[in-house]
Amino acid sequence: MALSHHLHTTRRWCVSLLVAAVAATAFAAGAGAEIVPKADAQGRPITFDVEAPNVDVDWYAALLSAAAHGNEISTVTILIVPESRIGALCGAAAAACYTQTRTGGRIVVPAGKDIRVASTFLHEYGHHLDRNWSVPGVRELNGTPVWWHLRGMAQLLAQGQVAFDYARGWSRAVGEIFAEDYAYAQVGYQYSIPWLAPPDDALKNALLAELGGQQGPLPDIPAAGPLVISRAGTLAARRTQTVPFGLLGPGRRVTFTVTLNGAQRKGARARAEVICNGRRVASRTFTRTIRSRTIDVPNLGPADCTARIVSTAPVRLTFTARLRLAIQA
Repeated sequence: MALSHHLHTTRRWCVSLLVAAVAATAFAAGAGAEIVPKADAQGRPITFDVEAPNVDVDWYAALLSAAAHGNEISTVTILIVPESRIGALCGAAAAACYTQTRTGGRIVVPAGKDIRVASTFLHEYGHHLDRNWSVPGVRELNGTPVWWHLRGMAQLLAQGQVAFDYARGWSRAVGEIFAEDYAYAQVGYQYSIPWLAPPDDALKNALLAELGGQQGPLPDIPAAGPLVISRAGTLAARRTQTVPFGLLGPGRRVTFTVTLNGAQRKGARARAEVICNGRRVASRTFTRTIRSRTIDVPNLGPADCTARIVSTAPVRLTFTARLRLAIQA
């Protein structure tokens, strides 16, 4: 999308299992926020807005300080929230998001301390870098000059392989490719652009040098376990709630648990489904007496999938949903 004061980009779920495309939504800071100032190795201030309990802010600060960056680090606020709030703040299945503000930018990331959170956080910081760098003669979003040249973006654009917006999909938006390349160059974790090879050493070293030199020592980054996405909300009459995702390899186990409250009429009132590559792989029906259902499907992937709740009731339903993705042992 075009660069403006309303720019709002999201990081897709990607944990060697999942890529989720989501619609972005506006957000507002919640109650109980604590502003925690930190600094990078050069003393430049970093602002954290903490709205989750027991957050190790020093870990986030050390991660960002070690990543290649410049003075733009002092013009972004990092809002740390419980993972369960990410959907309301960033979109139904987003992992995190970045929004441009009048004074800089704001990143919303989940509370946590593992490689998935680290990669997601740095992807969003890549969007902030993109906002602060420009490629002469090229419209935004466009990454950085050296990256644009070495990635061959001009040729890919001429061939129709990429776009400056999301017209060709999330993974073909120039800004998302840059942000993913940046995050991968820092931590080398799961690369979520399926049609493009991850940055090689030459591109990684050139990008880091362009942004201000080699990265510093990273803090301890624990491995990620199964990915769990929890959502809750209201489902309008005869409407559908979806969580799109992608399984990046074989042997994935998908567990989708939904609880509904609302309609008391007899008969079916909703169903939960998992659809992969256009085929329904599992479905469970809700009735007046059956309010909770679990779909548990092993050995899926690779595939583009959607978990969804489909209402057949004439009134609103409230729901809670939990999507768990794991690599089978």
